[in-house]
Amino acid sequence: MVEISKHLFESTCRDVHCSVLLHPWSRSCWTSSFSTYGNSLVGSAKFYLIVHLAQNLMKGKKMLKRKELMKAGEYYVRSTLLGALISGTCVSFGCLLRWILGKQFTYYTYFLIPNTINGLFILLEPPKRRGLVINLFCNLAIEYWMRTLEVNKMISLTKSKQTFLFMTGSALLFYLMRLEGDRTKRTPLLWLFTPEKVRRKTDESKDVCPHTGPCSRHILKGALTYFGVGFGFTIARILLPRMSSPLKALCSLRRSHLNMGLFFASYIGIYRAVICYLCRKQGYDSALYALPAGYLAGLSFLFKPSLGFAIASLTGAFKLYVTILYEKKVLPENVPLSLMLYCFCQGILFHSRIMHSDVCPQYIFKVMNSVTNGRTEIIFNNLLEVIKSAT
Repeated sequence: MVEISKHLFESTCRDVHCSVLLHPWSRSCWTSSFSTYGNSLVGSAKFYLIVHLAQNLMKGKKMLKRKELMKAGEYYVRSTLLGALISGTCVSFGCLLRWILGKQFTYYTYFLIPNTINGLFILLEPPKRRGLVINLFCNLAIEYWMRTLEVNKMISLTKSKQTFLFMTGSALLFYLMRLEGDRTKRTPLLWLFTPEKVRRKTDESKDVCPHTGPCSRHILKGALTYFGVGFGFTIARILLPRMSSPLKALCSLRRSHLNMGLFFASYIGIYRAVICYLCRKQGYDSALYALPAGYLAGLSFLFKPSLGFAIASLTGAFKLYVTILYEKKVLPENVPLSLMLYCFCQGILFHSRIMHSDVCPQYIFKVMNSVTNGRTEIIFNNLLEVIKSAT
């Protein structure tokens, strides 16, 4: 892991040919594009296969319907094109900007500006999925800045502080999600669980909890289901990259691979248990119960500590609050703020992968390396060699 400063980059790489720093597999910008876009398409297809498989598994039996399967196929194709175009045009735009600037690289035109511009391809995703991707990249950008502050000794990110962030974010997020539960169109969120709507008191039903049937069955069913989802995601992550030797992959399983499942199961189980307890004790349901339930459920973070999860809970709550501001006309609807935010975050994150890899979120390493089919690693290693030979 290294950090490449603006001065170091421009003093060593300004006049280097783009075939060294952007497409070392071919000298020509034109002919290299065939290999670049081909590998990007293959890498993107592989990457999004795992992503969409995991997301569709979380939908359960709903995915067995023909309409849902057709929609899943369409979304997978659109995501694959998104990844391929962003990966491919990163190189194309980089070459173009170098040519415009007199065949010279600058610190910002190497990766930052090209990946800010091609963020516009997010429009290929349908609006519902687009919001989820934007939310994810905002989380990652905040994680990058927080890690940068930590490296510079301006803040400290201990496990207890991250747990507190997650507990607070979960409380606010679940509360706001229950508040908008009666709407026909809910705000799309990239989150682990959607809480049940608040049950309104009626003469027709004596139930006070937001579910039907015994509380114990409801709690246990949720915990077991989400344990399966978490563990299944872990298994898919281990097996799919090693399809040629699945038995060897299964033999590599360790106790730690249960942590994701235990995190999911305890998160849902604690939340539901607290909600049911408060409903039974008070004799009615309320959105306010989500505050203590979400806060205590956040203790499950200890099974799978992740700064990304801690940030995601808070940004999810912020996104719901922003929806309220849009509805109240506090924020203008005619300005594409979310699109501009995504482009900015993508540019910053992909730039950090190359220039500030010591604080770049690990997810960005996986995304870029997977979607480019390993080409990012080649480019990065070439950059290091150029710098090493010049210093």
